[in-house]
Amino acid sequence: MNTCRLLRITTTTAAVLALSLVMHGVARAQSGTVSGIVVAGGTQRPLGGVQIGVEGTAGRGATTDGSGRFTISGLTGPTAVLTVRFIGYRPVADTVRVGATDVRIALAERVLELDQMVVTGTAGGAEKRALGTSVSTVNVANVMAQSAVPTVEGLLNGRAAGVNIIATTGQVGAGAQIRVRGVGTFSLSATPLVYIDGIRTNNGETGIVGRFNDIAPEEIESIEVLKGPAAATLYGTEAARGVINIITKKGDAGAPKFTFIAQSGSQWFDNAAGRFPTNYWVNPADSTLHSINFVKSEAANGTPLFEHGAINNFIANASGGSTAYRYFVAGEFHEANGIVANNGRDQKNVRTNLSLVPNSKIDIETNVGYLLSRTKTAPEGGGSGPMWGVFALPQRTTIACPTGAPRGCGWSRGAIVGPPEVQAATQRWQDVRRFTGSGSVKYDPFPWMSNRFLVGTDYTVEDINQYLPYQKDTIITFFLGSNFDGNRSQTTQQTTFNTFDYAGNVHFSVRPTIESKSTLGVQYYTNQQTTLAASGTHFPSPGLSSITATGTKQSPTSNLIANNTLGAFGQQEFAFSNRLFVTGAVRVDNNSAFGSKASFTTYPKMSVSWVATEEPRAKRFLPSFIDELRLRGAFGGSGQQPLVNSALQTLNPVAGPGGATTLTNASIGNSELKPERVLGSEAGFETALWGDRIGVDFTYFNEVSHDAILARKVAPSTGFGASSQFVNAGQINKHGLELSIKGSVLNQRRYGWDMQFNLANTNSKIIRLTGSDTLINVTGGNTGVGTVGDVFHRVGYSPFDLFTYRVVSATFDPTTKKAINPMCDDAKGGVIPCFIPGTSTIQAPLMYFGHSIPATTGSLTNSLRYGPMRLYVLVDFQRGFRKTDTNAEQVCQVFLACIETIYPERYDPKIIATAQNDGRLQDYFVRSANFAKLREVALSLDAPSRFAGRVGAKELGLTVTARNLHTWTPYSGIDPESSIPATGGISNNIGTDQTEYPQLMSMVFAVRVSY
Repeated sequence: MNTCRLLRITTTTAAVLALSLVMHGVARAQSGTVSGIVVAGGTQRPLGGVQIGVEGTAGRGATTDGSGRFTISGLTGPTAVLTVRFIGYRPVADTVRVGATDVRIALAERVLELDQMVVTGTAGGAEKRALGTSVSTVNVANVMAQSAVPTVEGLLNGRAAGVNIIATTGQVGAGAQIRVRGVGTFSLSATPLVYIDGIRTNNGETGIVGRFNDIAPEEIESIEVLKGPAAATLYGTEAARGVINIITKKGDAGAPKFTFIAQSGSQWFDNAAGRFPTNYWVNPADSTLHSINFVKSEAANGTPLFEHGAINNFIANASGGSTAYRYFVAGEFHEANGIVANNGRDQKNVRTNLSLVPNSKIDIETNVGYLLSRTKTAPEGGGSGPMWGVFALPQRTTIACPTGAPRGCGWSRGAIVGPPEVQAATQRWQDVRRFTGSGSVKYDPFPWMSNRFLVGTDYTVEDINQYLPYQKDTIITFFLGSNFDGNRSQTTQQTTFNTFDYAGNVHFSVRPTIESKSTLGVQYYTNQQTTLAASGTHFPSPGLSSITATGTKQSPTSNLIANNTLGAFGQQEFAFSNRLFVTGAVRVDNNSAFGSKASFTTYPKMSVSWVATEEPRAKRFLPSFIDELRLRGAFGGSGQQPLVNSALQTLNPVAGPGGATTLTNASIGNSELKPERVLGSEAGFETALWGDRIGVDFTYFNEVSHDAILARKVAPSTGFGASSQFVNAGQINKHGLELSIKGSVLNQRRYGWDMQFNLANTNSKIIRLTGSDTLINVTGGNTGVGTVGDVFHRVGYSPFDLFTYRVVSATFDPTTKKAINPMCDDAKGGVIPCFIPGTSTIQAPLMYFGHSIPATTGSLTNSLRYGPMRLYVLVDFQRGFRKTDTNAEQVCQVFLACIETIYPERYDPKIIATAQNDGRLQDYFVRSANFAKLREVALSLDAPSRFAGRVGAKELGLTVTARNLHTWTPYSGIDPESSIPATGGISNNIGTDQTEYPQLMSMVFAVRVSY
């Protein structure tokens, strides 16, 4: 009985347990989940906002959050097929195990994405497929995920065809010269306009420090470059030199994501001793040859000329939100020290971006950034400093001091003006406070209408300081002389850009296959700059630093300039079957810098874009390996406004008789002055080939700059002294091509290899210069120090080309060891004596020697991936230009310390004729500056999830980045990228290299942690 009952209980229990297990299995099968992460295939950067569906299950799916993570529940069966789509990346279908929690899906970037939205100046932007012009886009978030790029200029360099970054000095904090499709102006800035989140911003420079690099790269999502007048018509006056749109990060819907980045490294002057020249001197007392390499001699003295500069960056940001709001908050601290003690930059950035979507009709967005920075600058170029060690002389060392030499003999240790500590005693720095803020409201009252209202300001305060303390050091006071007791100067400059922008459009169907989009926009820009400067000299005792404490004070000065632009545009677009787009537009502008007789200036635009592979009739004639093909063309106009007050005749107040104030002539002005007007056309195509593995983007452009503005010297007889007058002087034509090839060589789950090649070539020619100005010296020169400017404007050549006298032959006199009777090219196929016989007056004609601005630029990028490791390599190059090596020129011609002047009998007499000259013959020193540079090498490692989990993180990554590792160049100077920094964005000094710091080699280690 008990046995039977026990058996029944056991059997019943087993049945219940079995049924429970079956039901539990069914329940699990009915509610199975899959979770994981979606990343970019090349960079492994998490992608937020990716749409994930489940094949065969309508309505089931998810969207990745800001960390790229997703969870899908309610799945049945052992496996599920996930369909993953994201704009800019190839869609994938991935079979995963139901219940898996560590799914990792890598999306490969599409080589051609026609549905990508780009900023064009209209409300809401435009799809790339509708544009008739070329737009270069740099995915900054992807770049920064695999390389530590220190500046915005570094982000653009080599990554956008047709955008040339011309570095001038390697000092920390220095800005480069940015040129989009070369130069099409004589005397105005060639720097493109810069917009941050839709508002115009300060893109100028103060000294060597440029405002372009104030924004932190880690805050940027992408950069878009509009090139040429046809692309920038809607931006109006000034846009002819290009428009750079910076779009900062906005955050993604989903759980909060926190990211922390720590970077540490150093930078240095690679092979400084090998790149500095060795200079020579023969002691006349005993004919002994002496030499000096200042890098080596200072190191031997225990006072090394250069040092390693530390780099430390700390970055933190948070993002997240929901369908109703999104936010991105970031804070950064950047510290970079240069290779000398008085060069470095400390920078703090804070950014808060917020997006609100209260309902389906309204989208509100605010973007606020704030910067605090201090940049210490070291003298260079014509301002002395450590780089003047290039001119070091053996005869200024103790070895040259005779018995009983006067006090101070040899104290310079070979330096031509004083040892490095003398220049280092003067402190120079710039303190900057900058606020950039914008607010926009997008209002769509009806499905067929969209409006965008935007207002913003960019406010910059710069304090430019120079301070030489009262000196007590014996050597320093000896070289400073009467200036030993110090000085102090300070200039405070406030610059404000205000933007008021409205754009609205209406769109409707004309027919089922024809869509119409009409856009109207109105913009008002204001720019105001105030300057206050004060200075004083001679402190009465050590320890004082204020201008008030100086014994001699200069009268303070102040200045105010203001500039306003009012513009409006209208644009009409027709879309046929969403594959053929025809657009027409017109922009009108007026600017307060125009002359009083100038009226509104009109700029037209027309464009067409055709996606041929979506046209059934065309598709039949295309080869099967063409996946997508878009043809495009455009014609349009833009402009360049003259400098503020250029049109006005001005007077200056001066002290008159008896202390009364009177007025004197200042600027002659030009009431007839008009803006430069640039008309351009371009044609090109974009195509995806062989299963979307190869992408090609090609553009040919042609531009004509009418009424190009030139700063022409005014004759003293006018009563305005040697001041300049801006005139509409001529015409400049430009044409060229841009090519970008992007390819996915390998794309497997465990490994991949992506490549990109960019190439651009620009040819420009001066067609006309008004009046007799057919040859204009841009840089001038000073024969007293052995320099004669060789950058000219000349009809038939490019702006800022190099011209000098070509020495063909000379005779060497062994007795005097001099080159005599130099003969020059006569520009007619023969020769002519360089100088009028018996005089020092040159009679030979100037000859063309080449461009000072690179004609061809390009880059090659390789991204290799194997498992969690990635290798990123960037090589960029610039060709078709030359540079005057003023360092070598002055060593030879001024200081007579080069080997050619020491042993002239070893060299061709025509070289000696130049080396022994006083500076008027220069052709030996105008040298090819073509180069290719191994710009970036970065190795990254993503730690497995289990290691990241040990610190409670979702992601953990390590990166080491090296920059400027090697340069291939025939240039004999220190660095082919070095040149005298341009003033106001004008290109007149780019062709001259004189004791600027080179681009520094660096290595930075980074740790990135996300929660």
